[in-house]
Amino acid sequence: MKKILIVFSLCAVFFNVLHAQNLLSKVPVNATMVIKYGNDNFAKSVPVKKLDSYKFIKENLFNMLGVDTLTSIQNIGINLEDDSYQYVSAEDSSLSFVTLMHVKNATQFAQFIKDSYGTKNKTEDKNGYQFLNISNNTYIGWNQTVATIVNTTYKNKESYYEYKNRTDTVVVATVATTEAISDSAVSEAAKAAADAAAKTAKTKVYKDGYKAPKKLDKGKKKPAAKKTTSKKVTPKKKTTPKKKVYDEGAVVVEASPYVETYEDSIENRKRDLWEQQQEMIANKIQQTNANKIIANVFTESQNTIGNSIGYKKVIEPEAHVSVWLNTDYLISQYQRYFTRDVYSMIKYAEPSLKKDTTDGFKTGLNIYFEKDKIRMQQKSFSENAAMENLGKQIMQSKQNLSLTNVVNPDNIGYFSMSINTEAMLNYYYTAIKKYMNSMSYMSEYSDAINVYIDLLQIMIDEKGIAELMPGNYMFVLHNMKTKMIDYIDYTYDSEYKSTEVKKSKKELSPNFTFVMDTRRVDFMEKLAKLPLKYAEKQHYNYKDKDGYYELAFDSTKYPVSSLYFIVKDGKALVTTSKEVVTNTITNKGFIIDEETKTSILNNNYSMKIDSKKLFEILESEASTTANKKSAAYMKNNMGNIQTESAFKDGMIQGTTTIKTNGTHANSLEFIFNTIETLNKIKDDEQIEESKKVD
Repeated sequence: MKKILIVFSLCAVFFNVLHAQNLLSKVPVNATMVIKYGNDNFAKSVPVKKLDSYKFIKENLFNMLGVDTLTSIQNIGINLEDDSYQYVSAEDSSLSFVTLMHVKNATQFAQFIKDSYGTKNKTEDKNGYQFLNISNNTYIGWNQTVATIVNTTYKNKESYYEYKNRTDTVVVATVATTEAISDSAVSEAAKAAADAAAKTAKTKVYKDGYKAPKKLDKGKKKPAAKKTTSKKVTPKKKTTPKKKVYDEGAVVVEASPYVETYEDSIENRKRDLWEQQQEMIANKIQQTNANKIIANVFTESQNTIGNSIGYKKVIEPEAHVSVWLNTDYLISQYQRYFTRDVYSMIKYAEPSLKKDTTDGFKTGLNIYFEKDKIRMQQKSFSENAAMENLGKQIMQSKQNLSLTNVVNPDNIGYFSMSINTEAMLNYYYTAIKKYMNSMSYMSEYSDAINVYIDLLQIMIDEKGIAELMPGNYMFVLHNMKTKMIDYIDYTYDSEYKSTEVKKSKKELSPNFTFVMDTRRVDFMEKLAKLPLKYAEKQHYNYKDKDGYYELAFDSTKYPVSSLYFIVKDGKALVTTSKEVVTNTITNKGFIIDEETKTSILNNNYSMKIDSKKLFEILESEASTTANKKSAAYMKNNMGNIQTESAFKDGMIQGTTTIKTNGTHANSLEFIFNTIETLNKIKDDEQIEESKKVD
């Protein structure tokens, strides 16, 4: 049962924990992801009492989780006004998602669990805490001050086909299966589970309709076969079979369906027993792993992520919500975890879930719910000087001023990117080496792998690629309009014969421009000219328009009427805007405000979206009343979105802001009010639809 995890995961996102002790000290150093929810969220921004007033929490969330809607959030025994933590770990062959919270009333909390989930398992008294098994992969531990929920999944299961090749008996190969499990901490538990499965397998059970063959009593002889007498038969002459003639009026008799044989029944039973054994082993390992995680929470001393430089460097303690990622470790561990079954099937050495000791990038996202905006601070840092220098080199680039000429003042949004392409390619080689060498079945050949990657680096001309694409890009969404598009639908008669029917529908027609700088204008011109040779033969409308190229579409069938291609003055450009084409040919451009220009030129990444314009268009295009109301609400309550990112203070840093409008007390209340309003719009639409049906 995963409901218990969901309820407290969602509660932890919004309802927070921690007074008597710092729960960060309970997060292990080998965690791949850590989420913190600060105590200011509800103590100041949205009081717990106000949460009880939201219908979507009381009816939608509680109803989904099977919790009594009359239950008050204030009476579940959890302190919702302090910090809480969640983390992900991929150790001991299991993927675990752990939630840490502070208990306000242990009796209330225990009663809440019992009333909501009605578990048949008894609470176990451990060393200083209570332990409860909610389901095969969900476990809870708590004492008077702290509660821990663990959802864990074991993936290191043996392949049935490998097992089948080792044995033909009904009894499962207990020893072989147990030996395949490398986790020393759980081997005894696995053996116990396997022994239980083996005992179950001793009784032969057959499916209905099959009987075991009778055994002869000892001492009795097998009855001799009776002799038969027969006349000698003269063999008939062979005749050539007549050629079969297909009769269209003949009745076709289908072949009898496949009937399961006695051997099939035995084989299916063997597989069922094997599956049961693997499930028992997995369940036992999951419980052992959860026991270990929960026990560590209630242990005084632990090697914690909070002492890590990679954590402290990118996480801001004052953030309302923070997310920490060990990027390299996360990718490699999850790859190993999710491919275990594959490796078992193809008989490769199963990859171990060992800690990646290399110093890759650690990423932190710090979120602040301010009065009129949501502010997100992103930081990426590596303790390794070489990796830090690579990051610095990648960001050593500045946007080309001429690319800003395509940004019109009244645009819906733009995205600007400026990176060092050559440095980025060199980083990829380093990342590939790290990834390949971290795989257990590849580590033995790390020297050979490094040589192959070095050879690849020699063969690929990074400088040549950087000449073609230095790394400056700009995308602008100038506008969007609705357009009627014709399309073909089909109707079918009683004999399933189709008839074409021409119909029309409204679709959004975007007006956009993508432009990049290049030092290889000659190559880009060849690329733009190449389709001219094949246009007529391939039946597409591509023409040279004296300074630019046009790919025209049937305006009645496609949202976009034309795409224009231009290569000029060190720029390669694709656009749907004829105005941009004219400006480029005549060396003109749009005039943008200084704030936007500064943001683009002073940052490696710059993005801005005019939410009001976007939702105005979506409102006009919406086909249902509910969608129109939702778009209108977002138009009036959500402000502009802006992102900026650059290399600062020895790390890659970025800031994203989402402005809010309306009468919300703060941006966190804006989130709750938005969810509540959009749910109400959806519910009202369903009520109206049900009235029409009645």
